[in-house]
Amino acid sequence: MLDEAFLRFPIKKKPLIEWRPYRTTAGRAAFKANAILLSSLVLTDSEKLRDTLLHEYAHLLAFHREGKAAMNHGLAWQQAMRDLGVEPERTHKYDCKRNQSRQVVIYRCDKCGSTFPRKRRLPQRRAYLHRDCGGKIKLHGVEPRKGDCDEP
Repeated sequence: MLDEAFLRFPIKKKPLIEWRPYRTTAGRAAFKANAILLSSLVLTDSEKLRDTLLHEYAHLLAFHREGKAAMNHGLAWQQAMRDLGVEPERTHKYDCKRNQSRQVVIYRCDKCGSTFPRKRRLPQRRAYLHRDCGGKIKLHGVEPRKGDCDEP
């Protein structure tokens, strides 16, 4: 697919293809490296691969034609997509695993002992009080998240 697009609409140099373990991003165009970065986790069939590859090649083609001003999903990119025979769509609608917290931060009331699990730490330069008893809430520990993970 890339060879065909490159022959029909050449740019200075044929881009490299690199596979990355992106969990939600289908692909990216790396302008300085002249590369197309594709997700090994999101692109699970040939149709998704084709659409994403052409989307990212259109970014490189628009950049080749118009320079830095065309590094987004503007008119130059939209025209490059149409030239490649694809309708310009900014984002994919593929099923993918969303980012999930990898840890649980536990806070504890020093007065009543109640615990409060959170995804992130609270800002440190403040004092936090338990609204039920008035005790100070302090960091108790950080634990790895239990359950399914997004590892391939």
